[in-house]
Order: sequence, then structure tokens, then C-alpha cells
Amino acid sequence: MALQTPTAILIIHGGYFLPAAWDAFNDQLTKAGLVVRCPRLPTCGDESPPTATLKEDVIVVRSAAKGLIDAGHNIIVLAHSYGGIVASEALTLDLYANEVTKGIVYLILLSAWLVQPGDTLGDLIGKYGFQCKADLGNSGGGTVFVKNAAEAFFNDIDFATAEKLAEGNVTHNWIAASAKVTGAPWKHLPTTYVHCTRDLAIMLSLQKSMVQDGINARGASNFVTETIDSGHCPFLSKPNELISIVMALVGGA
Repeated sequence: MALQTPTAILIIHGGYFLPAAWDAFNDQLTKAGLVVRCPRLPTCGDESPPTATLKEDVIVVRSAAKGLIDAGHNIIVLAHSYGGIVASEALTLDLYANEVTKGIVYLILLSAWLVQPGDTLGDLIGKYGFQCKADLGNSGGGTVFVKNAAEAFFNDIDFATAEKLAEGNVTHNWIAASAKVTGAPWKHLPTTYVHCTRDLAIMLSLQKSMVQDGINARGASNFVTETIDSGHCPFLSKPNELISIVMALVGGA
């Protein structure tokens, strides 16, 4: 598929976050001329017991993508962390751009879970180990939270700011993250995986293992990889570097 010029970006946020965490970053993208959407995933900050599953997250993302397509946009999708699982299920062929219609033209996986079709996140962790410093706590009724979010997510930000940011983290329905993955948009869409070298939530060695699995599954057409020397959230700690990666795709389309 020839890459068509993107005019919009759809951000799929991570499991313990809400869209507000992306506001400053998204404002910069808007000023750069992109239309930005970052819908709230229903499994994040859900009730306990949770009422939403991966299916509801997928519905929200697909609705946002269709809205952008109907408005005449070609789309870059940027999926962060758990957002990689949502992207795998939500981004299907009918949403891709082609010779006739607008659609998704590029996928960016930002230190995201990249689970092979037919596997679960548990299978991936069973293969490579729990390479994660996030200390999960159980809220009861099916939701979990990160007890050390300041260290696990924001370790490259001064501690006072990190603690304040951690206050905005929410619970997540653990069942959503443990669902079996069936899709693999990274096999078909031009894809960049952004490695975060200091990430303690999905550690660099695990990021690299997932990418290698993806390259092996995709064949000769390998992933493009970029690297940011950051923790799990460069959209907060190194926004200009992440924006440069996004805008290079826009300018190079």
C-alpha cells in the first residue's frame, strides 16, 4: 500500500491512563496542523466490578477512526502500551486507506504490547518473563492499579512531578489486557515501533523481543524502529522527540 499523506492522528492510550495525560502533547500536534483524536478507553478507570472489556475499547477506537475517515482524513494511529492490544483488534482492513478511500496509512507502536495472533499477554509473559517493574495492586472485583506508578511510568521525570502525574493514573480491567489477540495490523500497515530505553513498565529487552517476533512473523518487510531515551511516557518527558517521529511521517508521506 502506497503511503498517502496523513492529516490526522488517532492515539490509543495505555491501560492506566486517561486521555487527559496526552493533552499537552496533542495540543502540539494540533498546532502542527494535524487533527487529533484520543478517545477514552472504557476499560480504563472502569467501575469495580468492571463493566467494559476489550470489546468496548475496540468499538470506541473503531468509531473514532471511522469518524476521521468520514471527515476525509488519512490517519496515523499511535498506540501506547496496552493500546497495542486494542490496536491489534480494532485496526482491520476495512479501515485502511486504498486507491479510492481515505483511511489508516501508518501505525506507530510506542513501547506497546505486541502480542502474536492466537496468543495472550500471559503467553507473551510466559515466554519472556515479567520484564516489568510495575507493582500491580488488586482493587477487587476485577480491576487492578499500579502502586508505584511514579517510579514505573515516570522514572525520567523529577519525582515531585512524577508523584503528581501518578495521581492521575486509574484502574484497569485486567481481563481486557489478558484477552486472546486475533489481529495483526503491523503485518500489513507500514509500522514504526518506538523503543523507550529507560522504560520500567515494558522493559527494553522485552520491547526488542516483541519486535523481533513481529519481524519474524511479517517476513522480509521489517519494522522500522526508532529509539527515545525515556521512560514509559515520552509524550510527557520527551514530547518533542516523539513529535519529530510523527511529523517525519507526515512530511515524508
